[in-house]
This record gives sequence, structure tokens and C-alpha cells, in this order.
Amino acid sequence: MSGNTMVASTPNPTYRDVLRRDGSIAWYTAMTLVRTPVATAPLALVFLGHSTESFSAGGVLAAAHAIGEAAGAPVMGRRFDKKPFLGQLRLALAVEAVAFAGIAVLAGHVPFLILALLALTAGGVAAGVPGGMRAQLSGTTPEPLRPAALSLESALNQAVWASGPVLASLLSTQVSPRIALLVMTIASAAPLAFAARIPHTRTGGQGGGAAPASTLTVVRLAWPTVVLATASMFLVGAMDVVLPPRLEETGHPLALTGVVTGAFALASIVAGLAYGRRSWPGTTAAQTLVLLPAMTAALAVSAATGQLWGIFGAFLLGGLFYSPLMIIRNLGLQHRLPQNVWATGFSLLYAAGGLGYGAAALLTAALIQATTPTVTIVICTAVTTLIGVIAGLGERRR
Repeated sequence: MSGNTMVASTPNPTYRDVLRRDGSIAWYTAMTLVRTPVATAPLALVFLGHSTESFSAGGVLAAAHAIGEAAGAPVMGRRFDKKPFLGQLRLALAVEAVAFAGIAVLAGHVPFLILALLALTAGGVAAGVPGGMRAQLSGTTPEPLRPAALSLESALNQAVWASGPVLASLLSTQVSPRIALLVMTIASAAPLAFAARIPHTRTGGQGGGAAPASTLTVVRLAWPTVVLATASMFLVGAMDVVLPPRLEETGHPLALTGVVTGAFALASIVAGLAYGRRSWPGTTAAQTLVLLPAMTAALAVSAATGQLWGIFGAFLLGGLFYSPLMIIRNLGLQHRLPQNVWATGFSLLYAAGGLGYGAAALLTAALIQATTPTVTIVICTAVTTLIGVIAGLGERRR
């Protein structure tokens, strides 16, 4: 036997390793409950507005909630970096629950402006919670386990976003939109019962040492990752809006919209779990430069074929690239920022994604009126690729 020492290779972390850690079940349960009201709010508010006034009124309530999220995420996320985690979590969830309950009880009995302000408040006050929660997950998880932990969170997030609209639709149409809002209230308040069991440090960061950097400094340090979040959600928003007219243009039933988007969500869940099971070659910047163009190219196929199997396959393949991109942006953010501003950074990603989605919806709606769904898809995928390459090169240079 030679004198050389044999070094055993470190086994890849498993999801069982993640879930075995103290408090992990509490964290993932809480995150599921935190995400549920966000995923169900748009449709639930639209149906509530329709039941009391009109679909337009419901659209205004949904928009108010989304605007509150985009505006509140950086502000509330920073509070998680600067103040005790449990206090901020309890305050945000309690106010969100009261706001949703207020909408459910007061709809049809108070001026519409009050309902809009409550929707704005519900979106804004809880907008920092996902970022604060993710910062705690990363900060309390050993680094070798972080990719697996974030992959599991990404898959869970996709599952909630896939099921949330279905839940809102069923409750609103089969029971009452008010009941849907009350279920959202319960989901918001439920984590308060076991908040102390969620693994956490004193704040979203390290809990001591130097004061967290300013939000402007965080943006300067992490702008490539923030731009990547905008590009990714821009493409998702564009495809959500353009899919129904594209199906209509190719002679397919509009009812298939949910099937196609469901395939995208299912592929995202599978890909997220697969990505976290092993290490992948290249840096996060290099992976971004491969995955984002691949995702846009896959979704662009839906413009090149009018066959249903082609459109379905395009979204299925696009979903396989989407979830790893979300995980990469979270890992990349942690590499760019000190730990005591992670909650601010994650909340900036949340806000950037919301802005990208909203901008895509507006641009796509205008393009569909001016041209065809096919041309709209080509333009939006090209814009996404350009933005994503700029972000990827920015990360690589840094």
C-alpha cells in the first residue's frame, strides 16, 4: 500500500439532511403558509371585487396588493436586517392577517378606497417576510447544505404558486370570495403560533458587528443579480399574458392555458429538486449565461410552431431551466453581499421580480394590440436574453 492518503469524496447533501435539522420542518411549514396568501391574493381579490362591484374593481384591488408588495419589499426587508427577526415576523403577519380579514368583512359596506388601502397594506407590510425568512434559512444552514435547502424552498414556492390560484378559484366560485379571503387570513396568522420554533439569529443578518450597509450600497453590490431577477420574471410575465392569445391564434381552446402553465410549474418543481441534489460545474455567473438563453430559446419555440405539442413542450422545457435560475440568483446574492444585509438583498430580488413581471404584462399587452402574439413572443424573448446577458456579464466581471 502506498503512502499516499486516500481522501474520501464528500457525499452530496440530500433533502433528508436538510429536513433532519432542528426547526427545518417549522421553517418550510411557515414559508408555505407565508406564500399562500400572496399566491391566492390576485384571483381572490378579483372575484371579491366582482361579487361586490365589478371585475374592474377586483383588478384594482389586485393591483393595489401588487404595488404594495413592490414598494414595501425593500423597506420591510431592511427592517428584518436591522431589528429582531421574531418581532418583525409577528408584526408583519399580524397586520397582514388583519388587513385581509378587514377586506373580507368590510367589502360592500365601506367606500372602495378603504378596501384598496387595506389591499395595499396587506401587500406592503408582509413583502419583506419572504426575504427575511430566506435570509434566516441561509444564515442558519451550513454552507454545504445551502444549495439543497434553497432548491427545496424553490420547489415549494413553485408548488404554492401552482396551487394558489386553483385554491382561490375554487373557494371563490364554489363557496364565496369572502371565505377565500378568510382562508388567506388564517394562513397569514398561523405561523404566529410556532414562530419561535423557526431557526433564526437575532436579525436577518449576523446579529451584531457593523451596522448593515445602506439599501443603495446593497443595490450597487448586487445589481447584476437584481437585474437577473428582473429579466427572469419579465419573461414569465410576458408568457403568462401572451399564452392565451397565442392559443387562440393557433386554433386551440383557451381552457388549455392552465394545462400549459401547469406543465411549466411542474417542470420547475422537478428541476429545482434535481438541481439541489448535486454540485454543478461553473460559477453562478457562468450557469446564468447558459440557463437564461436556454430558457428564452425554449419558450421562443412556442412562436415557431402552431402545434399544441410544440407549445406544451416549449413551456415544459422552459420550466426545467426556470427553477435552477431562481436558485442561482439566491446563491449569487449571498456571494455578493455580507450576511447582515441578506434580508434586504432578498427583498430587492422580490421587488425586482415584481417590477419585471408588471413591466412585461404592460409591454406584452401593448404589443399584442400592435402586432401578433407570435411577434410579441419573439420580441419579449429577445429583450429578456439581452437583459440577462448584461446581468450575467456583470456578475462575471465582479
